[in-house]
Amino acid sequence: MTEKLYWDAPYDTSFTAEVIELTPEGIILDKTLFYPEGGNQISDKGVIIKDSNKFNVEFVSKSNDLIVHHLSDPFREKLKIGDIIKGEIDWEYRYGIMRAHSSQHVLSAIFKNQLDIDTLKANISFEEVSLHISKSVNENELKDILRQFLKFCTIQKLQFRSKIVPRNEIRDYNKKLRGGFSAENNLRIIEIEDYDINCCGGTHLENSSEIGPIYFHEIKKRKEFKYFVGNKAIEMLSKENFDVIDLAGSLNISITNLHKTLETQFVQLREENEKLTLKTLELLANSPTFTLKGINIGVLNLEVDYKLVSKAFKKFPPKYVLVIKSYKKKIQILSNDEVFKANEIINELIKKFGGKGGGSPRSAQATLDNEPVDIISELRF
Repeated sequence: MTEKLYWDAPYDTSFTAEVIELTPEGIILDKTLFYPEGGNQISDKGVIIKDSNKFNVEFVSKSNDLIVHHLSDPFREKLKIGDIIKGEIDWEYRYGIMRAHSSQHVLSAIFKNQLDIDTLKANISFEEVSLHISKSVNENELKDILRQFLKFCTIQKLQFRSKIVPRNEIRDYNKKLRGGFSAENNLRIIEIEDYDINCCGGTHLENSSEIGPIYFHEIKKRKEFKYFVGNKAIEMLSKENFDVIDLAGSLNISITNLHKTLETQFVQLREENEKLTLKTLELLANSPTFTLKGINIGVLNLEVDYKLVSKAFKKFPPKYVLVIKSYKKKIQILSNDEVFKANEIINELIKKFGGKGGGSPRSAQATLDNEPVDIISELRF
């Protein structure tokens, strides 16, 4: 068994240990500070030193009760069982992971305590977290959650405590425990002071205020979240803060009114864009790009709203094929003719240029692997 030094001393950066086994991938030590990948947390990295030889620890994994340190070559020629080595973890990397993992516990606990929402999945990497909860929240709920989260991560010092609990004593925690627990005989419990209790084998901070700034860079359906901590968060926050101030200044408005002003302008621009699109489609309906075998064909090179086009196409004259070529090699075709079927045209384009797509005789679309140089010439088959 490898003794897990990282549980009792997560802030230590170096240690000495004995090599107890050599594997094809690396070495196994009698004790280690290196955290192995597991529990959705990536492993530590650093170096192993023996005399004048230094080996990079590129990855750390578990093999039952043993921990394998995957080393850069040629370690097999220079290390043997019984050697006493010195290990040094990459502290900046470790601390970034600790910040991320502790922040995930805090955010998951807030969702559970305030809204009784469980965390389905979480992934922890260097200064970055992705979190997926069991159901969506509304805008006001999310604002309250984020406000509390930022308080815990910056100005409120909630202590993190860990202990090993025998499995036969875990029933004492059943009602308090957030999430499930593993099948191991001895379970490690992480407690956030008066707020959360969870089974976890990862590395954690001493208190929540060490987490520091948070920067959310993706929120999907108000149930999937991705955010940065540490230096990544600071870099993004400083850049975005400057960009927002600069934008507000260029518009000669207060930064506090920027969102409302831009939202109003966006609505106005969208309405104007819809009017222009409808006018363009009306002109194209009356003046097609060309005629082929008695069929009017209109070609539009523009990124447009598909629902808007579909609605407008209902007013097009009979025997008409509308081709919309937008960015990213995307082709959309609408047809109200019985001979020129939209899906057949799309299939011919896919055969020639590669890609994928499909649809019906009335409406079809595809994303092509290669972009036609002249879409009009391709429609003359």
